Amino acid sequence: MSTNNFYLDMNGNAIDLFDEVDVPSPNDSDIHNFEFTGLVDGFRNGNVLVVDGDCDVFEIEPERLELHIED
Repeated sequence: MSTNNFYLDMNGNAIDLFDEVDVPSPNDSDIHNFEFTGLVDGFRNGNVLVVDGDCDVFEIEPERLELHIED
């Protein structure tokens, strides 16, 4: 779990370093262009740092993310 259990996804699941998360479609304040699955690289200012497949890092509010679970 994260250091202080503060980072919970939209379903209330704890987000940990190196978890795969689904990032939603962008809203007006986002800099990403589409939804994607990325890797949690860290935490900053109450947000989660998510790395995409091109190694770009995005800072996303944890409650907008969902842990990626493969069927």
